[in-house]
Amino acid sequence: MSDESESRLDLDRLFAEFEKKVFPLHGTFLLGELALFAFTGLVATGVFLGMFYEPSTATVTANGDKLPAAYASVLGINNISVGLLIRRIHHWSAHIMLATIVVHMARVYFTGAYRKPRDINWVLGTGLLGLTILAAFVGYLLPFDEFAVTATGIGYQIATSVPWIGQDLANLVFAGPFPNPHTVPRFYTLHILLIPIALATLIGIHVVIIIKLKHTQDPGITDRLKEQAGTVKEGLVGVPMWPEQVVMMITVFFAYLTLVSLLAAFVPVHPVEVYGPSQPGTPPVKPDWYLLWVYGILRIMPPIDITVLGGAINARFIAGILFPGIIGGMIASVPFVDEMLTGDRFDDPDYSNIQLPSERPGRTAIGIGAAAFFVIAGVAGYYSELGIPQNTMRALVVFVPIVVGVIAYLTIRERFQPRRRSATMSASEERED
Repeated sequence: MSDESESRLDLDRLFAEFEKKVFPLHGTFLLGELALFAFTGLVATGVFLGMFYEPSTATVTANGDKLPAAYASVLGINNISVGLLIRRIHHWSAHIMLATIVVHMARVYFTGAYRKPRDINWVLGTGLLGLTILAAFVGYLLPFDEFAVTATGIGYQIATSVPWIGQDLANLVFAGPFPNPHTVPRFYTLHILLIPIALATLIGIHVVIIIKLKHTQDPGITDRLKEQAGTVKEGLVGVPMWPEQVVMMITVFFAYLTLVSLLAAFVPVHPVEVYGPSQPGTPPVKPDWYLLWVYGILRIMPPIDITVLGGAINARFIAGILFPGIIGGMIASVPFVDEMLTGDRFDDPDYSNIQLPSERPGRTAIGIGAAAFFVIAGVAGYYSELGIPQNTMRALVVFVPIVVGVIAYLTIRERFQPRRRSATMSASEERED
């Protein structure tokens, strides 16, 4: 770029500002970058797949067989050089992005990094997780094999279960009673256009807020670094954008490429050839891990059928809509509930310092109990295959998270709280001396 362009755009000043940007030292702070790289991988592979995919259920002839156009185009992609590899990279990038967002949010939760003024970013992160799951769900249908149609049909039945407006809502989302010729084009538009635009927008806002508020840090580590450097300078401690952070980001990017390439090369995805095109009948279908807990709750939910003002409230609605909605709302409300219970506010001078999990045994125990709930609810999706009686499984889903949470709380309080009180008293005595 010419000097004149640099002068006009004031790029020297822009680059100078970014060079001074301080990034955190701990490797877990790179989880956000990993999720971003996975998203870019999804977009790049999605562009390639979109060049060959046909979003239509019209019947076509392929290799002498009459098949739905969408299904036939996926078979054609598999036969293209590197086509199947790109499909697998797309599939596993979605899993990596979802898993990274979950772990990233867990880190933020257990360290209290969602406190004001970062509460807005926590809510945005919850929205990003929900949109990513939605993108994965609508992508289920696109191969239009028997697995895809059956899995989407479960979603359609859940949508119709909403009291009073269920059928209208399902018709809006699924373009009419499912299956029908218009659902695939609608889901294709959602999958490649509307949801990615929404994701990119939320990611952009999320990053801008991070840049504005800067990162959180462990006060123990930063104090030691300041002592080693022989300075008492206040503020954030970290590495500059250039060259240290750029090098780490490049390393994370190539780690993502290596991981997703190995998964794509050696771990197959849903074999459309085995499932075949949609046919009458319902094959056994288990959703992927990020929806397995909902499926597990659906399987063990007791039969409920209550009519209120002409609207039916049944087990499918409670397990598939109401319960996940409540959990999503609880996750999004974490910063606000925490503030009400603890009194931590924006005017706290230490809002940039993380809180170690051992410092907040109650919060940590709730998080561990919640993780146990999602695991045991996922196991419930296989309770009959595992030979577990249904009533036993229901009891496990209710009581295991509670027991795990209580044990975690008691363990943290007994093992870490006395140690921290002792350290605090020692520090107070040193200040008095």
